[in-house]
Amino acid sequence: MLELTNRIGRPPKFAFTPSEVFCEFDKVKVLRYLPTTETTHPIPVLLVPSLINKYYILDLLPKKSYVEFLVNQGFSVYLIDWGVVDDADRFWTLEKYICEFLSKGVKKISKAENQEKVSLIGYCMGGTMSLIYSAIFPQTVQNLILLATPVDFHNNSLLSIWAKPEYFKVDKMVDTYGNIPVSVLQSAFQMLKPVQTFNRYVNLFENAENEEFVESFLTFDYWANDAIPVAGETFRKFVKDCFQQNLLIKNEMRMNGELIDLQQVDCSVLNVIAQHDSIVPPESAEALMDKIGSKDAQMVKVKGGHHGITIGTSALKFVWQKTGDWMLERQN
Repeated sequence: MLELTNRIGRPPKFAFTPSEVFCEFDKVKVLRYLPTTETTHPIPVLLVPSLINKYYILDLLPKKSYVEFLVNQGFSVYLIDWGVVDDADRFWTLEKYICEFLSKGVKKISKAENQEKVSLIGYCMGGTMSLIYSAIFPQTVQNLILLATPVDFHNNSLLSIWAKPEYFKVDKMVDTYGNIPVSVLQSAFQMLKPVQTFNRYVNLFENAENEEFVESFLTFDYWANDAIPVAGETFRKFVKDCFQQNLLIKNEMRMNGELIDLQQVDCSVLNVIAQHDSIVPPESAEALMDKIGSKDAQMVKVKGGHHGITIGTSALKFVWQKTGDWMLERQN
């Protein structure tokens, strides 16, 4: 038991799938994963994680890696590592992330793969960013897969309630801190389910003799606590425009002065929703379906919570295979 206690919080091994740095923009890297099949499917895949947590949730462990699954299915896979901002980056905007970093990444991937379009897979906030990108640059996106992606931010979730302008003074926070500290972000997510946080460790010690369970638990636990600060101006805009004014779903949000019209999203769309998601409630993600212009749009609900959709039982038994098959049907 003492040995197990000593392992908690130690950096584990993760991101096992062989990769190389494809390109870099300031602190942002685009990773390219080495193929494992003789040939790859024509449309490349770009995975877009959230800005709040590190990218390796999508490549956590062997056999528990979405990246590994896609590579083994013959896809040409790329993944954005947003890096870690510091004080010099406090003025980085959401526009910079989407219209500069993400846009440049897509262009370089398209050129390298000799394809006009890519498939985007966005997770959580990364899904919202991918959705916005697809509305601004629809000519570059063949397929859009959204995993646990918030779109309608006015709902009954605790995050939505806490973020109301009468409770949360985002300007004061950004002006005080600059970048939003990890401690602020972590405490908010932990307060969503405080009892579950305690119960998880009880479950760990009850399974102390199961090394596979322990390894998975400790690796995920390390990732969950390996959060990163968010650039102040990005946080300000995201909270104000999305959580407080709900502009995205109203088609009233702007990027570089231009309105974001979700009707401009005309690529194939697969919206994957976790039924028991405490961070992105189902109704927040469901609201997208009536707003996009795509004639090929599908919504799928799966059991489990916010993280289960990418690494849990739902991911391993359904989500990975579903998304892979769905993209295979839309390669042309």
